Amino acid sequence: MSMLITSSSWGNYENETLIHNHKMSKIYKKRYQRASDFHNSLYRFFGLITVVSSTIASTISWGSDEDITAKQQMVLSSITTISAISAAIQNFYKFQENSNNYITTAKSYAKLQNKIEGIGNIHPESRDIQPHVFLKKIQGIFDIISDQRIEISNCMVKHIYAKDKDDESYLEGKHAKY
Repeated sequence: MSMLITSSSWGNYENETLIHNHKMSKIYKKRYQRASDFHNSLYRFFGLITVVSSTIASTISWGSDEDITAKQQMVLSSITTISAISAAIQNFYKFQENSNNYITTAKSYAKLQNKIEGIGNIHPESRDIQPHVFLKKIQGIFDIISDQRIEISNCMVKHIYAKDKDDESYLEGKHAKY
């Protein structure tokens, strides 16, 4: 009869996987936070343009005499058109809704990052959960978040949302000591 030996200890492979998952949750959290901030800024920018231009158009139309010259009418029409286009852009691209969805996704990744850190901060020999159980659970959470999130454009990630130090994990240094 042969005995099957199963290891429930945290080896190098398991620790490297834990660190990799920590990096990925941190990267995605930061990207989605930045995407939320960017879309929220666009929402506010186009909202400001809409409010200011409609206020100017209203002031001009209410403050002028009944005799409006063709030049004044052209200015009034242009300002009103700017207001309408700005409002249409704001509504069509759903900046506020996307911002809210992105921040919800960022919070999900933050919770996942905290779970990983909760285990990663414990010395590998003192962890009370088996690595295959924990890593499978974490991968399942990654999959759920991935299925529910709105994808970010690769171009936007490359040029706006990604930063150089996003993929650093303090767990690497911590585990180098172990």
